[in-house]
Amino acid sequence: MIGRIKRFLLGAPLATHAEEHQRLNVPLGLAVFSSDALSSTAYATDEILLALAASTFAASGNLLSLPVALAISVLIAIVIISYRQIIRANPQGGGTYMVAKNNLGVVPSHIAAASLLIDYVLTVSVSITAGIAAITSTGILPHAQVTSLSIIAALIIMLMNLRGLKESGKAFAFPAYTFLFSMGALIFTGIYKAVTQEHVNLGSFTTSATHLTDTTGGDLINLTLILVLLKAFSHGCAGLTGIEAVADGVKAFQDPAPARANKTMAVMGILLISIFLSITFLAFSFHVMPKADETIISQVARAVFGGGTFFYMLVQFSTMILLVLAANTAFADFPRVASFLANDGYLPRQMMNLGDRLVYNNGIMLLSLLSIFLIWFFQGNTHSLIPLYAVGVFISFTLSQSGMVLHHRRVREPGWKQGAFINGFGAVITAFVSIILAFEKFTEGAWIIFVAIPLIMWMFRAIKRHYLSVARQLVLPEDSAYCPVGVEHTVLVLVSSLNRGTIPALQYAQSISGRVEAVHVKVNPQATERLQKAWEKWGCNMTLTILDSPYRSIHEPLLDYITEVEKRHEHDLVTIVIPEFVTKRWWHNLMHNQSAIFIKTLLRQQKGKVVTTVRYYLEE
Repeated sequence: MIGRIKRFLLGAPLATHAEEHQRLNVPLGLAVFSSDALSSTAYATDEILLALAASTFAASGNLLSLPVALAISVLIAIVIISYRQIIRANPQGGGTYMVAKNNLGVVPSHIAAASLLIDYVLTVSVSITAGIAAITSTGILPHAQVTSLSIIAALIIMLMNLRGLKESGKAFAFPAYTFLFSMGALIFTGIYKAVTQEHVNLGSFTTSATHLTDTTGGDLINLTLILVLLKAFSHGCAGLTGIEAVADGVKAFQDPAPARANKTMAVMGILLISIFLSITFLAFSFHVMPKADETIISQVARAVFGGGTFFYMLVQFSTMILLVLAANTAFADFPRVASFLANDGYLPRQMMNLGDRLVYNNGIMLLSLLSIFLIWFFQGNTHSLIPLYAVGVFISFTLSQSGMVLHHRRVREPGWKQGAFINGFGAVITAFVSIILAFEKFTEGAWIIFVAIPLIMWMFRAIKRHYLSVARQLVLPEDSAYCPVGVEHTVLVLVSSLNRGTIPALQYAQSISGRVEAVHVKVNPQATERLQKAWEKWGCNMTLTILDSPYRSIHEPLLDYITEVEKRHEHDLVTIVIPEFVTKRWWHNLMHNQSAIFIKTLLRQQKGKVVTTVRYYLEE
């Protein structure tokens, strides 16, 4: 039954040799790995204008947004170039983590990995809650159900990713390309109207520039203006989130994987910069300013299309859906980063296992649980989650680019000086943005990130210590050989009653040892009396030991007796055999006590004892 439900939800298992056919081409890779980055264009311009509107230069905010957006676009280009170099340097994938590990050392790589894992969890939480909140604000769905709807959306995206990378890519490609189509229609129509209808004119620039000159006393380069521009710049850098995704998932692409990943990264960068700059330009052209109840992209769409309800709704709906589906980028990358960490021994080995559909099931489900917890904990409130967002990703940007500087200096490939300069400049800028974001958002909740990163790093080290300890204890010494030596052992068969399910356990016990003893704990006197009567007929002259239990406890007298047997046969092994019947239907178990499970769990915690179960399968 459970297997049929699993097949229905996830599809039939895929053979290992089918992995190559599950990899992505560039169009599908763009849909899977760029959703997060492209969705950031829906709020990056808002962040710039909000920062400017709150300053003394609010009246000139539209004009100032243009150079800020241009500077951010230059930074996007630098980061894109950097990650294209990372893909070439690490064709196996792993992105920031592998670059930091190979060039900066263990501690920086752990900082980078912790930052990325936190950012991916927040990406899912923020993207889904923001998209659901945008949809509920239209009245299509009840706003009071944002939390439950967000959790349902997270579960749906989880299921789609469990079905396989290629299948999830196909499912999410249509919304992603619908968004790109609607953005193209908005941008081309908007620029045409802005130019032909003279929304952009020298008067707009002159008025804003005049006010700016008056405000600054004729000196544009003063400290207040610089601080305002820097704040707007750091806030607008939210548009860089998700850029690292392609570099983390290189192995998800069809061969030649690095070439396809690099092509996807380039296309994503061009689209990201084009959409971001165009939305900012149109916001300036149509004199759009931030509103509490409407996004910048919504205002621009309404100004461009006016009464054109179809295109206005297309822009709005595709933007909302893409915000939700931006979470899919994290689902594609979190399990891969986790698998690299697990391969190095810093996360449980299970994170390396591919599931039936050739995806990292455990990583996908862990990401789902963590993000659903955050959604529930913050009650689907995007504004509570956003202060935690973007800080981690800029820390990883800084570490990846710093690592690439050292990589260039070590490898010294052709053009390494230019590459090192680009990465070094990018590292300085992203470090600066990290500091600004941390300073501004610290009291709003970003302090949690700076507590979480050390805790996750401690977890990495604790897991590594455990694996090293296990390896030391299990490794065979080089100076001697171990050969199995036969031992005599006493077998204790635990019996609560004598029935068809007990007989196979007694037969098995007699087959492995000449010293077999049945043990019964007297909890119910009537049951014990029935057992003794049955034993006279069916016990086959086997010893039956009755243990008194005045307080109706099973485990205490049992453990005491096993200890007594061990002392009686000091150098022998004690094997405990537990008879257990298996019901035909899983729900039949609810009508039987599960004492066998409890006893097995208890005994397996005792050193030097062998515990085995002999099952008897019931029919319908």
